[in-house]
Amino acid sequence: MLRDTGDSILPHPAVFAATAAVTGVAWSLAGLLWSSGDRAWAVSVFAAGLSVGPCLTGYVTAPRALKQLQRRVVLATGGVSILAPSLLAATSLDLEGFFLLLFAGTAGAALGHTLVTVIVGPLVFGRALCGWGCWRAMVLELLPVGRGPGRRAGVWRVGPYLGLATSAGAAAFSFYVLGHGSAGAGALPVLVACGVYYVASIGLALVLRDQRAFCKYLCPSSAILRWTSRPALLRVAANVDACDGCGACTRVCPVDIDVAPLARAGRRIGSGECVLCQRCVQACTRGALRLAFGRLRTSTAAGPALSPRTSVC
Repeated sequence: MLRDTGDSILPHPAVFAATAAVTGVAWSLAGLLWSSGDRAWAVSVFAAGLSVGPCLTGYVTAPRALKQLQRRVVLATGGVSILAPSLLAATSLDLEGFFLLLFAGTAGAALGHTLVTVIVGPLVFGRALCGWGCWRAMVLELLPVGRGPGRRAGVWRVGPYLGLATSAGAAAFSFYVLGHGSAGAGALPVLVACGVYYVASIGLALVLRDQRAFCKYLCPSSAILRWTSRPALLRVAANVDACDGCGACTRVCPVDIDVAPLARAGRRIGSGECVLCQRCVQACTRGALRLAFGRLRTSTAAGPALSPRTSVC
């Protein structure tokens, strides 16, 4: 399905056809939403189509040196698609909105979004949203602080669970104390919530000198994703025979996964933590790592540790 052209790999023409079809459907729906007056969701759906269509195709076809730059374009457009309802329609898609709907006993956009992106989707696609569509990460990856010196232990490990409890507590306070219903608290509280997320994530990144500090130590979604993404079929796969243990993959991982020894042992890489950014794939000069879709197989001394059904760029 892939054609090697030196420093980049071109997909089969069917891949272009598929992304074009997805984009066409998304943009047609966006047009209908816009014409009906639902412009916030029109912007959201348009940005989603742009992200998974032209921008993702640009990443796949980009030379190795430009792939991470193009991934940030995918990340930004995907992030905008999630952020747009909050900014334009006062509809939070984050966990606060999810918990508010649960307390109210009603359905809504946040309920479907959380089920797809945090609970059910990661069982197959892992934490792809964290690396390719998070509205906080799209800003964090622009900060001039780089990756941290290593994952912190101790109390830092429970941070995401505290974040999750805070999200649930904020929703409970909003519903039971302030009397806000399932429709939300209005534009100002939703915008304030977005601001709090940005202040917390950017502030933590600057203080700890680590772009992804919030993702590792405070993000409430991370507390769920680290469990739901563990059995994911979409993952980084390693070829034991090709890996020489140089550690280049470990040195570039933004979430501090010690990739090299896992690759050498043929074990699942970053189970529950990997955001599928593929920095490690592109840092490996021996081609020992790749993004793959399939079940992990037991390593053997005679061959590759992993034999995925499908391999993608």
